[in-house]
Amino acid sequence: MSVSENIPTSDRIPFGQKIAFSLGGKMDYVATGLTVNVLWMPYFNIGLGINPAMLGLVLMLLRGWDAISDPLMGNISDNARTRWGRRRPFMFVGAILTAIVYPLLWRPPENCGQTATFFYLLGVGWIFFTCFTSWSMPYYGLQLELTPNYDERTRLTAWMAFFSKIVTLGGGWVMAIVTGPWFTNNTTGEADIVAGMKACSWYIAIIIVVFGLMPALFVKERIYETEAKNQSRDPFFQSIRETFRCRPLWCLIGASFFLVLGTAAISSLGQYVNIYLVNGGRLGEASVVEGWKYTAMVVCGIAMIPVWTWLSRLIDKKHLVCGLILGAIVGQLLYAVCLRPDMPYLQLIPAVLQSGALSAFWIFLPSMKADVADHDELDTTRRREGALNAFYSWFIKAALTCAMGLGGLALQFAGLNVDEQIQSTDVLMRMKWTFLILPVLIWSFSLIFVYVYPLTRTRMTEIRQLLEERRGEV
Repeated sequence: MSVSENIPTSDRIPFGQKIAFSLGGKMDYVATGLTVNVLWMPYFNIGLGINPAMLGLVLMLLRGWDAISDPLMGNISDNARTRWGRRRPFMFVGAILTAIVYPLLWRPPENCGQTATFFYLLGVGWIFFTCFTSWSMPYYGLQLELTPNYDERTRLTAWMAFFSKIVTLGGGWVMAIVTGPWFTNNTTGEADIVAGMKACSWYIAIIIVVFGLMPALFVKERIYETEAKNQSRDPFFQSIRETFRCRPLWCLIGASFFLVLGTAAISSLGQYVNIYLVNGGRLGEASVVEGWKYTAMVVCGIAMIPVWTWLSRLIDKKHLVCGLILGAIVGQLLYAVCLRPDMPYLQLIPAVLQSGALSAFWIFLPSMKADVADHDELDTTRRREGALNAFYSWFIKAALTCAMGLGGLALQFAGLNVDEQIQSTDVLMRMKWTFLILPVLIWSFSLIFVYVYPLTRTRMTEIRQLLEERRGEV
């Protein structure tokens, strides 16, 4: 991940800022990724006995609100003019508020029934995701303006991926911790995920605020003083119309939408496959396997980051991304022979293959979004990173919304009964084949959108030259 000598010094992001920004992005995983993809269903379904379809509906509604608040916050961030910049004040306040609300999410009133719990999760979740949006939209908008260089953008996202792997490693062991020997039911002696998560939520909240404040405190807004401070404000609906006409952004939206939809739809189902198909309903043993699975994925992902960064100098990003999606599909199909109760750790093989592919996808996609911001400036004469990212984020949240509902329906279709440790053969087979086939079908659409993406290295060189001729260097 060393900086190439071909990148001019003026284009490089200072190393300290690069690290602070990369670490800051892990607040997203800790606050939402870990919550939604790892802890939500096991805690509320297995721990509290809440219907999985109802939990999926809560997430759909919360993500639906997210999809509304993101464009609003993106536009507010673009139009803000403060002594500290456009992005940093919102990130500072948003990080603190998100951490304050987080522990409340895991503490619905006891013995109040599923309907009351539903509305509690909806209300507290609405506050939580609103606070998070006030941090995340300025953060991802800031990313698009940190450097004008095609390759330095990829190097920034490579560092982000590196720290993402480290934090994901810890996240992979969270289930093992909250269901470990420190938190057992005194009556049954079994793992007590409810007690474990209530205790650990305070520590997770501390991590959220530490990570969230780093970019707000230590990263400079590159173009605020030189360009953005004096440009005209962008009315909300005008911003939406201009963003809607940005064809390269639609290509990234399509590729990301279907990748996220396919991945998130089977996220919880994959946990249940590991618990009930591979480990016979033993939550504690399944959590340890999951922990080692994440560990192997992180090691592979970190090892591959320099490889992907090097390849990005030789091959256009779009061609690399096409290959990565194909690798993810092959990895998913390998699960057909690797989900074996007699060899629970065999599933690490496809997990490692997918880790190398899917994690690299998120190295290149943010870098490509920054390229789109330059393309958009050429068309609109304004820097609108917040609006572009928010519009993109709207569809990602829509994908997550659809995925939560689809994931809940997949569990319902399988006929899983969490009150029974041993599931029937029919249930296990429906779980397995839904887990195998569903993402492969959905990810295939991502390939089409990446194929038609128009911003190659050659085109980006032309765009930068045109921009600098018009408004100078930034």
